[in-house]
Amino acid sequence: MTSPSRRTFIAGSAAGAVAFGAPAVHALGANEKLNIGVIGSGNRGRTIANACVQAGHRIAATADCGKFRHEWFAKQIDMAGQKEKPTAYMDYRKLLEHKGIDAVIIATPDHHHKEHLLATMAADKHAYCEKPLSKTIEEGKAMVAAVRKAKKIVQVGNQRHSGEHWARCKDVIQSKDFGDLVWVKVWDCRNWIKRDPFAIPKDFGKEQIAGIDWDMFLGNAKKRDFDATRYWAWRWFWDYAGGLMTDIGAHQLDIVQWLGGVDVPKSATANGGNYYFKHWETPDVIHGVWDYGKFAATFAVEFINGYDGVGATFYGTKQTLDCIAEPAGVIRLYDTTDRPDPAMKPKAEWKVVNETALHVRNWLSAVKDNKDPSSPIELGHRVITAAHMANMAYRTGKKVVWDEKKGQIVEG
Repeated sequence: MTSPSRRTFIAGSAAGAVAFGAPAVHALGANEKLNIGVIGSGNRGRTIANACVQAGHRIAATADCGKFRHEWFAKQIDMAGQKEKPTAYMDYRKLLEHKGIDAVIIATPDHHHKEHLLATMAADKHAYCEKPLSKTIEEGKAMVAAVRKAKKIVQVGNQRHSGEHWARCKDVIQSKDFGDLVWVKVWDCRNWIKRDPFAIPKDFGKEQIAGIDWDMFLGNAKKRDFDATRYWAWRWFWDYAGGLMTDIGAHQLDIVQWLGGVDVPKSATANGGNYYFKHWETPDVIHGVWDYGKFAATFAVEFINGYDGVGATFYGTKQTLDCIAEPAGVIRLYDTTDRPDPAMKPKAEWKVVNETALHVRNWLSAVKDNKDPSSPIELGHRVITAAHMANMAYRTGKKVVWDEKKGQIVEG
């Protein structure tokens, strides 16, 4: 974690923040139960909170600008095994004042992440901040600086970084047997024509709308009248997020950079468009290409046709590593640089498992042991910087170039 390029990136990103290292805070006892607050009571907040409950910790309070979510969330926590109902707030600032809160899960729309994380640091709480870390590169720099100044434990939700199966991949790719890595191809293809999980629910009506603090949802985004589509499908609007490139790229680019042993790309280009989901502002099909100096990486993502599923292929000068994350959940290493015969058996094979619970437990352990988690703030910032670069390239039609020494974009 201390390569010269990584130190250079951190220095530029944090804009003079405290150097990367373990926060100097009190470590909790091995059997001490954490009291956790959750900002953002949607599906992702529920999933992370449930993992905390199942690991033996307590969800003490929740905050969400949609009142109708409060009771639903409480039922989800109950089903996870916590019979005590969390205190519910509309305003996240009230949650941060809740007595006894040790740590906070931030699972809100992307455009709130900076505000919520900085407020959590000011309140002297540890945090789990969902990916993508930031809405812009500049926001990410401010978040890195705030976390290191506060000396708190912060896990960014790039959960693949807690998967032992990916750590094994890294060992393979960095070995002499693999040769030199020259290309990484990652992809995520899903069929949301069949079922769009962010479509407006059929039972969403006037009663639920009346209980939404729309101004709080908008936050620092452009003011506008209530829009149910924007409320449910915020990921696909530039005011609130970066679309598929940041939402999905936060995972796929993580394994590109981690397994490839690099920090940030030298440049990025991208193309795509809106070919089916016309209500999206962000593209429903987008392809990014990055030059990492040592190798090239391509990322293809679309939610129209799920034929290819989710996966990654790492191409070396001696071997090939093929990772099919979904639906098969298997990783295969081939001792070849040619197209394998269908009858060829892989040199090695191992399974992919869901990393979310592992990532949450890694964070909880890091808080207790007073050490950085598997996906600390700098890592989350590095990964999403690459995705932001691709989005800039898509929106401007220009190649975007990163200056490693300056820690900033210099072209595009």
